[in-house]
Amino acid sequence: MAEDQVAEVKLHTDIVSIIGERIELKKAGRNYKANCPFHGEKTPSFMVSPELQIFKCFGCSEAGDVFSFLEKYEGMEFSEALKYLAERAGVKLVSANFGPSSEKEHLIEIHSQTLKFYNYMLLTHPTGKQALGYLQKDRGLKLDTIKEFQLGFSPENSYPLSNFLTIKKKFNSKDIERAGIGIPQGANVYDRFSGRVIFPLFDHRGNPIGFAGRILPWDKRDTGKYINSPETPIYHKSSVLYGLNITRPLIKKKKVAIVVEGELDLISSYQAGIKNVVAIKGSALTEDQVRLLSRFAPKFVLALDSDMAGDAAARRGLTVAENSGIEVKVAKITNFKDPDEAARGDIESYKNDLIHSVGVWDFLIDSVMSRFNPATGEGKAKISKELTPILSEIEDKIVQAHYANIVAEKLGVPLEAVTEQLSKVGNRSEQGRPARIATQSVAGGGRHDLLEERLLILSFQSDPTNLLKTKIKGLVQNPLYIKILGELSKFLKTKKKYTNADFGKSLPSELFDGFSKMVLSQNQELLDKPDELKKELDLVQKELKILGTKENLKLLTLRMKELEKEGDKEGLLTVQNEFNKLAKSLASIDTASVSGIIFSEE
Repeated sequence: MAEDQVAEVKLHTDIVSIIGERIELKKAGRNYKANCPFHGEKTPSFMVSPELQIFKCFGCSEAGDVFSFLEKYEGMEFSEALKYLAERAGVKLVSANFGPSSEKEHLIEIHSQTLKFYNYMLLTHPTGKQALGYLQKDRGLKLDTIKEFQLGFSPENSYPLSNFLTIKKKFNSKDIERAGIGIPQGANVYDRFSGRVIFPLFDHRGNPIGFAGRILPWDKRDTGKYINSPETPIYHKSSVLYGLNITRPLIKKKKVAIVVEGELDLISSYQAGIKNVVAIKGSALTEDQVRLLSRFAPKFVLALDSDMAGDAAARRGLTVAENSGIEVKVAKITNFKDPDEAARGDIESYKNDLIHSVGVWDFLIDSVMSRFNPATGEGKAKISKELTPILSEIEDKIVQAHYANIVAEKLGVPLEAVTEQLSKVGNRSEQGRPARIATQSVAGGGRHDLLEERLLILSFQSDPTNLLKTKIKGLVQNPLYIKILGELSKFLKTKKKYTNADFGKSLPSELFDGFSKMVLSQNQELLDKPDELKKELDLVQKELKILGTKENLKLLTLRMKELEKEGDKEGLLTVQNEFNKLAKSLASIDTASVSGIIFSEE
């Protein structure tokens, strides 16, 4: 059965190993923690449990098992993740159990076969001889480099590719069109890249997902210099970094990613020895690309040949990277038009430009300043219009203040003038945002829930049997926690030994998420100090008892008012006696040691 094989793969897979190969995990007691790979953060809130074989981010709420991690992080479909993990675990899958290949796998296979065709045409077929000569002589590419990047050539005549894909490989013309490679023309398929040198585009795992075609100098057709794959189910321009499938381990080793604009900028840089490099399309580094690249390097150096300061889309990517904790620098290429020319013309000069790259905020400020005259009122107005939005995007207020001071000095104006402009931009950006709802942390329902959660977290991470003691069970009111304790009671009646992993497997799915949150919470400092842990548990129980007593006193007060109105003296006396007993009980609790340790009351 397919389900049995999925379970077998999970049994032989360690989620910590899979996630640890992709992001840096640090031990946190029985769990592991890291900065979340799914949203920008500087303080770790992403937790992985080897016991439960799950992950959860307490910042963005992403959670799941090893399959859902690979689906989210790598963009895999479930079938892809299953095959990948099965191969690693040495589990042989019965493919018939999993149905036909997915559309994604089918489109990748079309690209794989098309890539073989283009590559053959460039390296082996006489039709590609002139194009190969152009790449080697005019562009300075070595044959080994051409082979490593799997460059190709598409002949002007579309029939060879059409025949290869439809007749020899039996692909449907509609699927070829859906892949973004060809356009059906009767029984044939017109190759959208015809007559061009081909740069295959891969995802970071090495799957071919698209192509970029560059026209050759002798081609006199009235057409664009470059043609790229359109958006398809497997190719999304904003998410792809050219060359990452090859350069990823080198970027990871160096912990620095050099970002250039085009395919030839990357290939020439790589061939010249600058191998920790990736390429984007244009000067705008997108949010998706930032998230992908930040998995492999904490520092980016942008070697782009266009002015980013005037491009809002480009600035957006830079600020996302910088505010996510990535160190972003910009290299200005001197003496050459772009990195391609620099790598072929003077590699030492190019390396020196990279070494002397400047911080992104310094670069953007200098770039704007260089385009206008800061000595005139008109120039100051234009600089203010461009720089104020840039400075407002700096989340770190200390860093923002530093650059506000620099701008004030360069413009020759008081610092207050710059900060006032920044506050105006800040106020405008706040308008339209939904108002924040204050977190309840005073006596009452919210506080009671927080204390109950704390009680269960500490107990499940130390001694869960503690929760079944009568005096403790009576403190729990939250319906979810009551259900979890009910399941715990049933579990311990049938099992001699308790483990979080076994108990987690026994839970209904609707209770597992709440339980996993308790297991993944960070409390190692307390768990390592039994005396402190006991003290904390005692305090939580005491606070819960105090809150419960206060809540009952409030209810009794309301009841006494009702009885007084009704004139029921006997009933009133009974409730008053009960109230007095509870009041004495509350007074007997030592409240002096309670305040401030868990949730202090103001």
